[in-house]
Amino acid sequence: MDFDSTSTPLFSCGLDLAGLAISSDLLHYSWDVITELRTNPSRHVGSSSVSVEYRESQVRNYRIIAFIVSPVTEKYLQEGSDLVPSSDIPDFSFLCSKSNPEFSINRAAKALFDSVRGELSSLKDRVKEGAKSTSYIITGHSLGGSIASLFMLWLLNELEPTTTRRPLCITFGAPLLGDSRFQQAIYHYSTWNSCFLHTVHRDDPFPSIFAAMDYRPFGTFLFLSGSGKACFEAPDSILELLMRMKPERGGNQDLQDIGYGPTIQSLRSNFVCKDVTELSRREIESYKAGIIAQLTSIGLLQNEDEARNSWVDKKTVKPEKAAITQKREMFDPARKLNDVKVNMAQLEWYKKMNENEGYAYYDSYKIKRHIRDHRVVEFKRILTDYWEKLVEEVEKKPQMEEVPLRKRWLYGGTNFRRMVEPLDIADYYKVKGRRDYWNGGRLNCYKKLEKWLKEAKKPDTSLNTRKQNITSSMTEDSCFWAHVEEAMIACEDCNNGEEGSFERLVEFETYVFGLIERYSVSPEIFLPKSTYMKWWKKYEGILMRRSARQPGLHNSKLVPFMKNGRYHEYKEGKYDPSKDDE
Repeated sequence: MDFDSTSTPLFSCGLDLAGLAISSDLLHYSWDVITELRTNPSRHVGSSSVSVEYRESQVRNYRIIAFIVSPVTEKYLQEGSDLVPSSDIPDFSFLCSKSNPEFSINRAAKALFDSVRGELSSLKDRVKEGAKSTSYIITGHSLGGSIASLFMLWLLNELEPTTTRRPLCITFGAPLLGDSRFQQAIYHYSTWNSCFLHTVHRDDPFPSIFAAMDYRPFGTFLFLSGSGKACFEAPDSILELLMRMKPERGGNQDLQDIGYGPTIQSLRSNFVCKDVTELSRREIESYKAGIIAQLTSIGLLQNEDEARNSWVDKKTVKPEKAAITQKREMFDPARKLNDVKVNMAQLEWYKKMNENEGYAYYDSYKIKRHIRDHRVVEFKRILTDYWEKLVEEVEKKPQMEEVPLRKRWLYGGTNFRRMVEPLDIADYYKVKGRRDYWNGGRLNCYKKLEKWLKEAKKPDTSLNTRKQNITSSMTEDSCFWAHVEEAMIACEDCNNGEEGSFERLVEFETYVFGLIERYSVSPEIFLPKSTYMKWWKKYEGILMRRSARQPGLHNSKLVPFMKNGRYHEYKEGKYDPSKDDE
């Protein structure tokens, strides 16, 4: 059934997600390894007061790496509750981006991670190799869950997504790890965010200990109680539930007696959820009913009157709806790729039609000769919007994760830039008196796409291949027509006696012939009515006047190429620069 992907969500599937998490046995497997580690630690690293322990175990088809930190009390966490800036965490600088240049994480978690960094570095290298054929689960309890999350992020940064299986991180009773900027850094790379499942027991005080501070959750949260389970993804609703589930405990409360194991076993055997059929039919048919069912399941709501409480709408229903809608509306390049292909095909047709009439499409668009020239404006707008959004999204990604996305879209982005930027140049120079397009009118997406192409260092196409494909080629320098327009301005300046103008013309001449020698310019520039040919006529006149005053002064490769009509050979891929010396 078709539906509008940006419409308001009608139903909450949190109960289904929670049920899937329980029934998959991944929680059960993970908790069993943690329990084994707590009773028989295989590694012991850290200070005399607090230590990090971890174990790697094979369970069925999964390789599970579990972390614990002991002993940990609520008082210990409160004393280490301040945040450390990313400038002090070089191992995680890859999470910084242009739009999110810094973040902060919990000081205690950072210090403990640093204490085992050497061993974890070796472990990371083993997992990178093993993930090519094995499914990994990274898990941890309480502050050990924080170490598991940091290790998972460190690992994700180095995994090759096309050749490895992405691990899953499952934490139990882990306190919040970082601030809102840390959460945003992970959220902007949605596949990373989906790798984290944080399990919280209603009787566990530790997950909510930082909820009232400058901390923000990331990933998916699975809430458990003796009566049921629920899943939430919106940071605002998660924070609200953490606050409402926070039990009253003493500052020295230990975490060892929190019943994750028995609760998971009970829910696996017999899912018990309070009956929600007494809710009104109107609410049963709404998204709110799904949220109410989840809150009732974990014991935060007891009856219909409580369900009508304003906090349910404001603190859970609205944030969860907004999170789902935002995920649906997030820019998805692949989903819109067909629209891009259609509009690029329209521009290719437009280019061909103008060539058949003796015009470069640049010139036809600039002077708007036909109705089709005006229709192209819409094609250009759609394509530019697409690539501007894509470039913006890439810049939001963690630094090391930009590269795969860049490579994936580099070919299409290069074609877009070479086809569409000339139209922007035409719009720019159509306004009399404008100069210096590069600093006065060039869009950021063109600059970034060009920069990424250079950084990709793709091997050049052979000269013979360029010759064979010259009739359908596009000019490689998408700013070519800006150079032509500046050369036209230089001709006027030269005729007016402006100092340095002729030197600018010579520079342009050298630039153009370099493109010709490499077969890097489209033959459409030699069409009789093109701006380039207009420039050549003006420049030829300037050369003739200078030659009359000072014969033989100007030595040029472009001049004989143009005067002898060698560009006709170029159009057919038969031009050989060495013959100009004959």
